[in-house]
Amino acid sequence: MDEETFNMMAQKRIVYQIPGMEQVKVRKDITYKTVDGYVLGMDVYYPPDVLEKATLPAIILVSGELPPEFTLRSKDTGVYVSYGELIAASGLIAVTFNHRSLEGYSKLREVGSDVDDLVAYVREHATPLNIDADRLCIWAFSSGSIYGLRTAMRGAPDYVRCIVAYYGGMSILNKAYFTYAEDEGELIREFSPVTYLREASESIAPLFIAKAGLDRPWLNESIDECVQEASARNIPITFLNH
Repeated sequence: MDEETFNMMAQKRIVYQIPGMEQVKVRKDITYKTVDGYVLGMDVYYPPDVLEKATLPAIILVSGELPPEFTLRSKDTGVYVSYGELIAASGLIAVTFNHRSLEGYSKLREVGSDVDDLVAYVREHATPLNIDADRLCIWAFSSGSIYGLRTAMRGAPDYVRCIVAYYGGMSILNKAYFTYAEDEGELIREFSPVTYLREASESIAPLFIAKAGLDRPWLNESIDECVQEASARNIPITFLNH
């Protein structure tokens, strides 16, 4: 992907619109982490009529993967800007943020730590951000499900009240599609959301999962497995097959 292609994609917004999206308030480029020379930032979207000391639930949007130089700019693309506006116009707070790239699944721990640190920052600074630290939703897109749902499901944190995954892989355990050494197995399980469903001994937040029926086979197989595991363990789940 070159700069021109990225810029063209970055201008595209979501199709669905509601009144008030143009009037939302945004706090931009709040630094939540500096690591390896990268300054990682977040934007926070507020309803147009939010009161100064109001405390609202927040939806944290976890972006998927682009080439490394573009992943670090994901929060400023049209899709995440317009989702932030849509959520805020609906009466909630939205948080978008930049994180490092997976670089071909070779940086799982690094990206996972970015998501962990973003959530920790939001909770630690909840009061000045007007966010209810105990009412968060994690909404992951595409490959963002690999690292976003890890943060949302691991240990079943009670402050995560719901989890959304749009067209995202739920496992990288299938060796028909992914190659990894035996000594990497624990890492691969950690970043496969289906692991937390199989081993669920605590209450995982309700799930909303969307699947595109003609998407890549490995991705859809992992989603089907996730839905089956959640159903077998009576974890609340809403599933849409587009």
